[in-house]
Amino acid sequence: MGLREKILDRSAKVGVVGLGYVGLPLAVEFGRAGYLVHGLDVDQSRIDNIRAGNSYIQDVPGTALAELVGNDRLLATTDCAVGRHPIS
Repeated sequence: MGLREKILDRSAKVGVVGLGYVGLPLAVEFGRAGYLVHGLDVDQSRIDNIRAGNSYIQDVPGTALAELVGNDRLLATTDCAVGRHPIS
């Protein structure tokens, strides 16, 4: 299956590097659109907040973030090795 097909059927996985004022809203919107999102940031406190479903960005509702995290649609990490392994 090609990338186009994966995008159309929402089986493509999305990676977002940097979960700040641009990255976190972007990751949430991809998650809301039905994609599995892997978010990467060097700030462990950001990762901890995301994993707890707590938004630190005013434009990102905590309820939306918590729902995506709870449904395993948004996974956050500081481990850049996530990009070295095929996600398939």
